[in-house]
Amino acid sequence: MRSTFKHLFYINRNKTKKNGLCPIMGRITLDGSIAQFSTGLETAPELWDAKAGESKGKTLHELKVNRELKELSKAIETHYARIVEKDGYVTAERIKNAVFGIGKEPTTLLKELEEVTSEIQKSVGINHAVATYKSYVNAYFNLSRFIKEKFGKEDIPFNQLEYSFIEDYDLYLKTEQHMATGSVLQHIIFLRKLVKRAMNKGIITRNPFFGYVPDQPKGKHKWLSGEEIEKIMTVHIDKPSVDFVRDMFIFGTFTGLAYIDIKNLRKEQILSDSAGNQWISIRRQKTNTESIVPLLDIPKEIIRKYEGTGEGGKVFKMLCANVVCSYIKKIGTLCKLEKKLTFHMARHSFSTTVCLSQDVPIETLSQMLGHRNIKTTQIYAEITGAKIEEDMKRLSEKMKDDYKLAGG
Repeated sequence: MRSTFKHLFYINRNKTKKNGLCPIMGRITLDGSIAQFSTGLETAPELWDAKAGESKGKTLHELKVNRELKELSKAIETHYARIVEKDGYVTAERIKNAVFGIGKEPTTLLKELEEVTSEIQKSVGINHAVATYKSYVNAYFNLSRFIKEKFGKEDIPFNQLEYSFIEDYDLYLKTEQHMATGSVLQHIIFLRKLVKRAMNKGIITRNPFFGYVPDQPKGKHKWLSGEEIEKIMTVHIDKPSVDFVRDMFIFGTFTGLAYIDIKNLRKEQILSDSAGNQWISIRRQKTNTESIVPLLDIPKEIIRKYEGTGEGGKVFKMLCANVVCSYIKKIGTLCKLEKKLTFHMARHSFSTTVCLSQDVPIETLSQMLGHRNIKTTQIYAEITGAKIEEDMKRLSEKMKDDYKLAGG
């Protein structure tokens, strides 16, 4: 015998509020049993489409109402299917209780984040990097501290997560923790992922992020000009370990590989084609996407210089990140660079100075960098002053006989 499961939304016109809005109610019907509930939403009665069970309005409020009704509808159907599969017995009241978390201890925000962090830790080296796990630990620490200072509690139920919580957390990270816009955005992204996960699991039915637009960082990717790269390549360095870091930086400048990918680079990832050209073919640790880079003469020379020094099949015996960062600063000082030198500037310089300024197509660059989306590559598409000057000279030469001023 087939189940007669259905649900609908309607408005209670008898409880019109002073603001002219009516509460939106819900009803679940299953084999003759009925469960009614309040959705917590409200709308103008003249905008309600009883047949469609949604608002006809186009304002932000009405669009939000429709979106939350769709999410609630999806949650009802999800819980119905889950209970049928698990127990084989279901009633309208059980579905309602499952949707709204009645009769069970509510899932809390930090408990869910702790579970996610644990899953990330277990997948380190498989599809996540150690840095990702550390970022989640840091996110847990900051969110925990905010909840304790804001609410005086150790944790809060997921169903108490409101839009105002997100705005307050955003402000807290900026003012109390003095985080830059980019860092704040990263923490908000973690929270958004947590909310999406909770909705997929049926923990909550509303998306508190609806209508929230975070501030976007206006930072600029820093890169080195050809002259600055030349300075780094030619500056005299006495200490062998600092000289090694200089070589690794230059290797990154002419291959586009990040620190961790240079550290993990193995001999078998350097391939030769039928014409004798050498290529690096790796999967980037950060994104697990394929990166294919032709080896230019300078990185070939660096590989030869350190041949046999790598351990366990690796090309280089890379120093730890803290030491590399310290030595990179020393190199920047030795070269008297005006900008603060970081190792990742090698990758930016490869993108901008080595490739784009030399007319390498952005599609080719995207493949070499191992980007999933070409929009990411476009962030690197800084055009140097020298390149602009070169292009304008070419244009001027081309147009010099095309136009004449009157009386000239």
